[in-house]
Amino acid sequence: MAKVTIAGRSYEVEVKGESVVVDGIEFPIKIREEDAYVTVKAGDQQYRIQLPAEGERVSGMTAQVDYRPVTMEWEGGLSGAPARAASRGVAAPAAAPRAATRGGITAQIAGRVLSLKVKVGDAVKSGDVLLILEAMKMENEIKSRSDGTVTALPVPEGGRVSEGDVLAVVE
Repeated sequence: MAKVTIAGRSYEVEVKGESVVVDGIEFPIKIREEDAYVTVKAGDQQYRIQLPAEGERVSGMTAQVDYRPVTMEWEGGLSGAPARAASRGVAAPAAAPRAATRGGITAQIAGRVLSLKVKVGDAVKSGDVLLILEAMKMENEIKSRSDGTVTALPVPEGGRVSEGDVLAVVE
């Protein structure tokens, strides 16, 4: 069991093979490595995590969780799990609020991304439809709140989101 502090909030964490226990609640985890980041699915939540280089992963490090910098500190062991897997698994369930992402357009309700109407690099105007979010059996148009360029679409078509998850970043 380890004490982990992420963005100033502390948790009791234990890694158990394909799951992580955070404050007594167990979350199954799946980790998918991308080029410059990893995608961690903890329970029904998905997170985009960008970690420092392998040798720089130490207590007090800063990682990017859903495009937001968070400081991660820990004390104790994570049940013998390798440090690399431990730092990835720990970040997901305890991620900082995602609504503060600069230029981020967040989900106002949990749902599933039915279709993306833009791609990264597209120029958009305020009011342009970025994607369709299915929630409670209704299709919701998610629109840009400002003119700019789409710099990120963190959730793929078919991906599930929770309230507050970043759906798109327009800067």
